[in-house]
Amino acid sequence: ALARAVGGGAASLMAYAAVIWAMRLGAMGPVSALRETSVVFAALLGRFVLKERLTAGRIVACLVIAAGAAMIGHG
Repeated sequence: ALARAVGGGAASLMAYAAVIWAMRLGAMGPVSALRETSVVFAALLGRFVLKERLTAGRIVACLVIAAGAAMIGHG
């Protein structure tokens, strides 16, 4: 369990570092939009990997997040 926690923490730290690095290299809008889509990917991983229920509310929330990210990224 400790190894999984350490691995998860390391992955989280690397993801944050990648976002900071990407913000240095590109426009903040598209980078932020892509970062926010991580919630959608987490919901999809929960559904297909962890076999969680994908309720109507979660689907709507994912669609709202994806639409908002698209508007930020292209707007």
